[in-house]
Parts: sequence; C-alpha cells; structure tokens
Amino acid sequence: MPGTELLHQLVADAGLAPVRSCTALSGHGFDHEILRATLVDGREIVLRHRPDVARPLPIELARFLAAHDVPAPALLGGNDRATLYEFVPGEMLSALVAEQRMTDDNWRSVGTTFRRLHDIRFPAGLTGVLRDGRLELAIADPVRALHELLVGSEPWLQANLPIAVPHLAQLHEAIDARAGQLREAPTALLHWDVNPANVIVGPERTALIDWGDPWVGDPAQEIAALEEHVYLINGSDVPAAFFETYGPRPANTALHRLTGAIGWLSSGDFEEWEDLAPELKVKADRWQAGLVTYLSAVADHLHRL
Repeated sequence: MPGTELLHQLVADAGLAPVRSCTALSGHGFDHEILRATLVDGREIVLRHRPDVARPLPIELARFLAAHDVPAPALLGGNDRATLYEFVPGEMLSALVAEQRMTDDNWRSVGTTFRRLHDIRFPAGLTGVLRDGRLELAIADPVRALHELLVGSEPWLQANLPIAVPHLAQLHEAIDARAGQLREAPTALLHWDVNPANVIVGPERTALIDWGDPWVGDPAQEIAALEEHVYLINGSDVPAAFFETYGPRPANTALHRLTGAIGWLSSGDFEEWEDLAPELKVKADRWQAGLVTYLSAVADHLHRL
C-alpha cells in the first residue's frame, strides 16, 4: 500500500497516537487510495490519498461544515496530497441499496442529513463553488445553462444515442415552460458528488464524506443526482421515507434528473474511464448502460415532467 508510510507520517504530524494497524478500503471511488487505520489508543481514522493532484488542506471547509451542523467527518490533519479524517461508523449507501438492506429509518436518516446540508441557503440566482476556503459565486441563469447543456450534448447523442435526439426540442420547450420556476428556485450548499459510496449510513446518523468541491445551486440538482445513482445501482427509486425528513421533493428535480443524465452520459467521463482497473471498469460500464436505458425512455420521462 503506497500510502502506508504517508499515513504514519501524517498521524505523527497531527500529534495522534501511533498506528497499530491499517487496511485498504475499496468501493469509494476511482481516484483515491483510502486506508482505514486503528491507532494504539483505539481511535479509528481514515487516510484519503490522491497522489496525482495537489490541493490545499481543506481546513476552512471543515470548520464551515462543523459550524453549520452538517454531518461530515472531522478533519484531523494532512497535507496537500492527503487528508486524515475521523472514521465514520456505518455502511455505504451504495452497499445497502445494492443488497436491499435499506430500511425506512435508514432513509429518514439520509433525508435528515441532506436537509441539514440544503438548509444552508444563498440568494436565488447565484451559483458557484466552495474551494480551498473561498466561496466563488456568480450570477447565473439556470434556464440558459440547461439549454446550453442540451446543445452541447446533441452531437454525442446523434452519434451514440440517436433515439433521444428527436425529443430534444420538446425538452427545450419544457425548460422554457418552467423558466420562472427554475429562476426562482432556492439555492443552497450542495455536496456535489452524491455517489452513494460517499453517503455513510451509521447507527446514529448519516454522514457525507469526500468533500471535493462543494457547490452552490438548486437543491433539486442534488436530489436528482441522488435519485439517478440509486436507480443505477438496482433500478429502484428514492422512497417516500427519505422525504419524510428531507421535506417535499424540490420542484425542479425531474427536469434536472433528465438533463443531468444527458449531460453525464455525453460528458466524456466514460471515455476517460476506459483504462480503469477491471473491478472499477465494471462499475463504470454498469452506470453507462443504466444511463442509456434511462434515456432510451426519454419520451416517458418528458410525459411525466
């Protein structure tokens, strides 16, 4: 494990007790080495190591999340290529959904966590990223952004999923019909990478991990992404129990679900993932096939908007 030496170094730098044992974790993503360690005092921690990208240690972000009661692991130390966090007990939402072990109480816990996150509000019409301790916001028109997404995706769809192309005009019309609703939507802090492997359902709370670049935008975008990921695991829906604690499903969710699927499928992600390790390539291929299946029924989705 290449990060083992780094783990010992960062633990010592943070003034923590020495490492007693560590194991590699898998299933959390494509671009990190993740080690779970037990210290000699019994404390459990996690090292997230991404050797190819240097990033400032997210101290300000960790403070911000803690100050706003967002369930996220405490930052314990690190450097510009690795971070040390407290270990969050629980299981990945991805595993629980795949194995059909999610209970209504589990979903209520997940809903509570996303409600706390989306309760951090910003003025409508703003969007942007929270990166390296700086909040970079801009005034943006979500209607224009969705139209541009569809226009940019059309060449890929024509070449790879032509069945969807005849429906793009109707989707443009649906965006215009909801222009006021889109522009007046609330904006909030979003995790922005709600792969269910980043959602840890624990015995007392659900926590969100892997805070790369949180975003400010319409919460409907995040709920749509969560619904998409759950669907890609086993074709199921986010159940009513989630919304019992989260609150009403955001008004723009269905529209963002459809446009988001188009944007992701045509984004180039899947081409970049061609050289993944075999077990990760299987996951990426499954996601791609699921998106194709979903968008092959674009007429049905438009009818339900």
